[in-house]
Amino acid sequence: MFNKFSLNRMIILVTIIGFGALLLDVIIEHWGVFDKEIMVYIPVSYCLLVLFLGGMTVIRWNPKIIRIFKILLFISFIVSAAGLYFHLEEEEDDINLTMEQKDHEESEKDKSIIAPLAFSGLAVFGLLGTSKKWKAENIE
Repeated sequence: MFNKFSLNRMIILVTIIGFGALLLDVIIEHWGVFDKEIMVYIPVSYCLLVLFLGGMTVIRWNPKIIRIFKILLFISFIVSAAGLYFHLEEEEDDINLTMEQKDHEESEKDKSIIAPLAFSGLAVFGLLGTSKKWKAENIE
């Protein structure tokens, strides 16, 4: 099956596998806050969209789907910037905090700032795969 895939398609395939792994990581790391914060659903829904459209791109490989996938990969930079903002955001300090709120704030301080940047790294890799400079296959 993979014998007839070009380098471009294989790069896109590796990119969507990376987004699948990133989806699992996001679900595991944000499991405790799904019911508390609506913004957690942004990276999950984005990864699902990339998996679906990336799969369509690898299977069909026509200019229209490639163009839509490129746009989706550029949106990844916005998702990455938003994730970086929410990971660096600090809440106001209140004197009257309960123990549960203090525990939540301590766990919030453990947020990784590199995790949201994975979206940008995978997008760059995917954009290399959709580049016309490496045209290794005729578009159907």
